[in-house]
Amino acid sequence: MKQTPAMTTRSPISSTTNAKLGSSSSFSSAWNISSLPSSSSLLSRRTSIYSNEDRVVLDIGSRNLKIGFSGEPRPREILAFGAQQHNNTCWDDLYDLDWMRSGRSIAGAETTLCKTLQEAFFRHLLTDPKQRTVVICEPPMMPIRIKEIIAKILFHRLQVPALCFVPSHLLALLTTGESTGLVIDCGHLETTVLPIYFARPLMTSVQTTSLAGRAVTESLRDLLKSHARIIQTSAGVPTSVAPRITVPDHILSNDRIEDIKSRCILIPPNPTVTYMDDRENNNCRSSNIYYRLEDDIGGGTLWIPGYVREQACTILFTGNQVEEIRSIGECILDCLLKVPTDLRRPLASSLLLVGGTSMIPGFQSRLLQELYHLLDNTVKYKRLIGIRLEFMTDRGAGHVFTPSCRVWIGGSLVGTLKMAGATILREKFDGTVPDWTTVQS
Repeated sequence: MKQTPAMTTRSPISSTTNAKLGSSSSFSSAWNISSLPSSSSLLSRRTSIYSNEDRVVLDIGSRNLKIGFSGEPRPREILAFGAQQHNNTCWDDLYDLDWMRSGRSIAGAETTLCKTLQEAFFRHLLTDPKQRTVVICEPPMMPIRIKEIIAKILFHRLQVPALCFVPSHLLALLTTGESTGLVIDCGHLETTVLPIYFARPLMTSVQTTSLAGRAVTESLRDLLKSHARIIQTSAGVPTSVAPRITVPDHILSNDRIEDIKSRCILIPPNPTVTYMDDRENNNCRSSNIYYRLEDDIGGGTLWIPGYVREQACTILFTGNQVEEIRSIGECILDCLLKVPTDLRRPLASSLLLVGGTSMIPGFQSRLLQELYHLLDNTVKYKRLIGIRLEFMTDRGAGHVFTPSCRVWIGGSLVGTLKMAGATILREKFDGTVPDWTTVQS
């Protein structure tokens, strides 16, 4: 009687992929070639999502949490942090750039984060956290107190065996298959520019600005109050002759502003003049939009002029001259000036955009235009004239991934290959976490 040959398990990762990853760069002390797994361990790895070897990947931002298992091509769920209230003030963000001035409660942030993480593990991932190592995508400017709260919740409440913090900009760069680049993370709270050379983040050259998604939200809110109108339609009355009223404050809730921002606004290739009157609409290239309001707030239609759609993001590229806040283009060029001279050309030719705000239509082309405008008209940047600026996605590097999820996908890749670097064990956790600002050289 013939014996049936045993079934063989097909490797989830080809040897060609391993060769490319192994020869891409040389890592720092926490990121070195020796941390890569052997070929035998990769071949024997189980690929089921129910395997304990699959790590949980968390991308914790200021506004939402992306969760999923390593080895998966996209997050399983994106959870928004609930509203926090303290001293009759309400916030939708987990943390702020300056907690002391904002008057927020650290205990409130810890409670919100604890509830969100419990919901992530027990409702969406449906897994036992005691059996899972956690990979956390770490923004370079995340407050150390927030990192300590995250570790405390994961170790003491959820009882995870180990966790590791990995720089978010480096994770985003790994998705392109390259090891050198200038990563621009334009999220909700801030925009961070970090140069990475051969997979080594140059933390001393990092540049930040508070002009990001939240600044666009506030600019859009002010423009809607000044120029948008609510059309009170009724049966048999055309929209063109229906009465129009100014927009009250309760109509412009945070959720509705975010919805309008994601669906209606755009960035023109060339800046237009700032319109101060509804009648000055002759040079606007964008059409007006009629945004339908829900019946629970009285119904009607919100009329959004085309120039409001164009002007909402202007502050990102012009900066705030009153508060002396730099634009995103100035941050990028200041970062190039700060790195060593021999690194400027390879970094300038490898720009990578990350974050949800960078997905606004026209963002990349307008940013490139503003960069060349600053080079030609600012004495400070004359030393950079002649350097070619190019985005990685224009030459096909990692263009299949969306900027908003690119960091999480990098964490999924790192978790699969077990190259997350230094790991914090639950038994050795003493309440503190490593941070680049406290590491002694």
